[in-house]
Order: sequence, then structure tokens, then C-alpha cells
Amino acid sequence: MRDNKNSKMTIIKGITISFLFAGSTVVLAKDDSANLTGCAKKACEVNHQLLTAKRQGNSHQVVGLNKALNNTNEYCTQNGLKAELQQKIDDTNSEIEEYKTGLKKAKRQGKHDKVKKYQQKLNDETKQLKQLID
Repeated sequence: MRDNKNSKMTIIKGITISFLFAGSTVVLAKDDSANLTGCAKKACEVNHQLLTAKRQGNSHQVVGLNKALNNTNEYCTQNGLKAELQQKIDDTNSEIEEYKTGLKKAKRQGKHDKVKKYQQKLNDETKQLKQLID
């Protein structure tokens, strides 16, 4: 019975290592996962971060990224990704509106340093929104 458990664990470890190496190959072959989409892209990005953390010897980050990779592989769905992206877009739009309000207020008050600060934040958020939409 004990040998059977050891055999199962060996098989599971082998499969896990195979997935990691396969993911590594995908990351290296795709270089930044440019041609992947959806959950495959997300898994590839997490795997890339995992490999970087391993190379840097960051064991705490490796543990967290292993968990993230497992969760991505198990729970990731296209609808979930769309909902997550839409939430980020909505949050960014809210930030943009707040910065526009702050910018108008700073202009009315003649506070040039705040105008500059709000304009920069507005530009950054607008750029981020464009990236999210793309």
C-alpha cells in the first residue's frame, strides 16, 4: 500500500514538473506571451514571474506565485478575466473623473503646482485606461 502512495506522489510530482517546464518553454518561445490570450497568457505571465523569483532566490515570492499559478490553472475563465478587466477599467475611469474634478478646482483657485500634479496624474490614468482597453 505504501509503495502505491509513493508511486502516486512520484507521478503527481512528475506531472507538476512537466507543467512547469512546459510553461517555461512557452514563456521562452513566446517571449512575453505576446501571441497568447486569456487564461493561457495569464498563466504564462505568472510562470514568467515565478521563474524570475526562482532565479533571484526569493522563496517567499516563489510560494505565492506557485499558489497563483495553481489558482490560475484551476479557476481561470474567460468570463472571469473579462469581469476583472472591466472592473479595472471602471476603477480607472473613476480615478480619471476624480483627477478632472481636482484639476478644475486647482485651476479655479490658481494653484499652478496642483494643476501640474493633477494633469500628470490625469495623463497617467488616461494612458493606463488606453492600455486596459487595448
